[in-house]
Amino acid sequence: MESTIIQKPAMRLVGLATKVTLYDVQQNRTTLKLSAEFMERKAEVINCINEREVFGLCTDPEEYDPETDPFEFFIGVEVSSNGDIPKGMVVREIPAHTYVLFTFKGSFENAGAVHAYLYSTWLKQSGYELAGSYNIEIYDERNHGPESEDSVTDICFPVRKK
Repeated sequence: MESTIIQKPAMRLVGLATKVTLYDVQQNRTTLKLSAEFMERKAEVINCINEREVFGLCTDPEEYDPETDPFEFFIGVEVSSNGDIPKGMVVREIPAHTYVLFTFKGSFENAGAVHAYLYSTWLKQSGYELAGSYNIEIYDERNHGPESEDSVTDICFPVRKK
């Protein structure tokens, strides 16, 4: 699986967030429902920097156990300021950081293979370690929806040299 080390500047995102478990994501499709709701409301967000990029942000709690623990799923767009946040939406600040970027093709379910590869292989061989308990998915013009086999999605994990 191809990976690239990139630098990303700090970002301010505005969008919708919910707490979910891995089971919710796989069985109840909670993240798909929230994503659809955000896409319907995306035009309400003013100060959007790039209309073509939407960000999914998954943040794990400390000592995260994927079998049982809920994590936060956020979906939103980058904005230039916090002004006029639409009702029910929230702001998330992402620090400037070094990331490992993976690109995967197909439905959102294929993200699981990226996570598995990151933990089973990449971190052991790369000379890097995780530097945060979150990851960022980037949905741009290559993404044709979460269930499309033609979608291309980037996923970034914060890292630092060991």
